[in-house]
Amino acid sequence: MSPTIKPIDPRMKRTLSVIKDALLSLIDEKGFDQTSVRDITGRAQINRATFYLHYQDKYDLLEKLVDERLQEFREAVQLPPSFGGADLNLDADAPPPSFIRQFEVMAEQSRFYKVMLGPNGLPGFAGRLEEVIREALYQRSTLAVPNDSRLKVPREMIIRYTTSAHLGIIMQWLETDMPYTPKYMATQLKRLHMLGPTHVTT
Repeated sequence: MSPTIKPIDPRMKRTLSVIKDALLSLIDEKGFDQTSVRDITGRAQINRATFYLHYQDKYDLLEKLVDERLQEFREAVQLPPSFGGADLNLDADAPPPSFIRQFEVMAEQSRFYKVMLGPNGLPGFAGRLEEVIREALYQRSTLAVPNDSRLKVPREMIIRYTTSAHLGIIMQWLETDMPYTPKYMATQLKRLHMLGPTHVTT
């Protein structure tokens, strides 16, 4: 019999949330290097003992927050274990569930992504996000066309090109305060993936 997973205490959940919010707010204002644990606890209105109950230091907090968000995004963008073919639909106007879900995840955590990808954000974060996208697109590519000899362009070039474009679309959406719905964005992304930038005219 598997052990029962205890739900997180609502008070603890709220404490962790205010700590994370405080960190993001401070990074946005003055960058991570200029932010101290004292700054974080002051902004979160908690004492230092409470902070150290959950995190070793500010680096531990940042690492856990980034890992948590990237894992959420990874689970959204990758093909599901129960993959049944919908994600490889060749209809350019039918976005796959994973495309929609990744924009939903980013909308839910838009504050985090805007800060991390912003001018005071974490150096290297965009690269880590790009790597998650690259892995997912490589998975999709090898399922769609398993044989490299059928490709007119080397697979790694295709993946590099589509990954950069994919991330660029996401960043543009965030930078403009997400004026379109996740489904709309997923549809545009699918069109660009399927048709390319020179074949999307009406």
